[in-house]
Amino acid sequence: MSISPYPLEEVLQPRSVAILGASRAPQKWGHVAAKQLITGGFAGDIYLINPAVSEILDRPTYPSLRDVPGPVDLAVIATAFPHVQKGVDDCIAHGVKGIVIITAGFSETGPEGRALEQALVARCREHGIRVIGSNCMGLYVHRSKLNALGMVFPLPVGPIGLVSQSGNLGMYWYAQAHLDGLGFNTFLSVGNAADVSFPECMHYLSRDPDTTVIAGYVEAIQEETLRQATREMYQQERYKPTVIFLSGATEVGVRAALAHTGTQAMVRPDNDTGLLNSGVVRVIRSDELFPVAQALAVQPPTPKGGRRIAIVGDGGGSSVATGDAAVRAGLAVQVLAEETQQELRKLMPDRATPANPIDVAGATDEDPLSFATITEVCLQDPEVDGVIVTGLFGGYRMLLSEEFGAREEAAARMLGQLVQKYKKPVLVQTVYARHDIPALQLLREEKIPYYESVEITCRAMAALTEIGQFLANAPE
Repeated sequence: MSISPYPLEEVLQPRSVAILGASRAPQKWGHVAAKQLITGGFAGDIYLINPAVSEILDRPTYPSLRDVPGPVDLAVIATAFPHVQKGVDDCIAHGVKGIVIITAGFSETGPEGRALEQALVARCREHGIRVIGSNCMGLYVHRSKLNALGMVFPLPVGPIGLVSQSGNLGMYWYAQAHLDGLGFNTFLSVGNAADVSFPECMHYLSRDPDTTVIAGYVEAIQEETLRQATREMYQQERYKPTVIFLSGATEVGVRAALAHTGTQAMVRPDNDTGLLNSGVVRVIRSDELFPVAQALAVQPPTPKGGRRIAIVGDGGGSSVATGDAAVRAGLAVQVLAEETQQELRKLMPDRATPANPIDVAGATDEDPLSFATITEVCLQDPEVDGVIVTGLFGGYRMLLSEEFGAREEAAARMLGQLVQKYKKPVLVQTVYARHDIPALQLLREEKIPYYESVEITCRAMAALTEIGQFLANAPE
């Protein structure tokens, strides 16, 4: 008779962890993960399982999990494929709560591998054991200092909970976060997702106090499953914005997903609207996932999901390019009210364009604080739902004078204050996004995201409107 499965909280907040397949070889996953777990500050018991050696990393090993003297909450299996089944048998015998199967060779190999995986998961379910994987990279949970990832990689801490069927793409987003100064509190590499699925991870992260936004890479899922998950979270007052990079936009992508994780996906073209108003934002480019998650983590959604934005540019080209990108992203860049234009004219030279997009025509060359004062006029307009600042923000210290740097820094502080005051989002696009500049550091401190690409900036703003629409129309 089966018993109730352990909830993910018990699996991901373990008091003890065992690594089956721990290794002395520095290049092996079982060595890297053991080292990360030991040096990462995990406070519980750590058991290294390897029948061939007596110690690893100056710690004694055990020939089998059955030889471990104490209880084990979480077991990580990184053995060769022929030994996985025995490892699972040992986990069942020892009464573990959760198993992470790193080893590949299951669903992604075809029908025979899928049948083996399904049988393995069924046996674990009979004993209430949760399975993460197979064919995955491990997991990282900052709150419990649980780092069981097979990679030596900087782990920037931040408000994003990441769930990915791909370990390599997870590493890409970690690298991106490291550059952009915002990080993750959780990374769950679920691989084939034979048992623990993306919606269940959503529910776990919705209860995690350190998570502000949920991000994921998913190779197949039903839209209604995601809608149901967000409805339940909202009704239980623990909804958190969610963004996914959902693969399978082409026949090639679907075929590759089948070979990668054994996922049987259907083609979802780029213009698929199946997730609109679901509380889940779908991005179609890998380089959009983190920037969108960043915006959702630190900026308010647009009021009632409004799509009307103002664009404040310090050059004609920037304003034009951002305007085009905004329209392509589904945003509305409408001509501003005459009263708003009159207020803007007071802050800009006569040659400036106040209609929208706004070309400040040198106002910021005279005083970079104009970025903020002009933005405030736009935010005061009830027909403006958000503002994108575009151009050279942060570069005036280098382009013009050191004195201008101080004014840019004041503008950064003011932009943060304006978001708090008007409860409308502000995003910044700047060609200096990859530079180490004090004004941009202050934007980061003020929780104003900044990006290099006008297209990604506009996609992030569009995501804020999607979440705003969901919250305005969410089911009771």
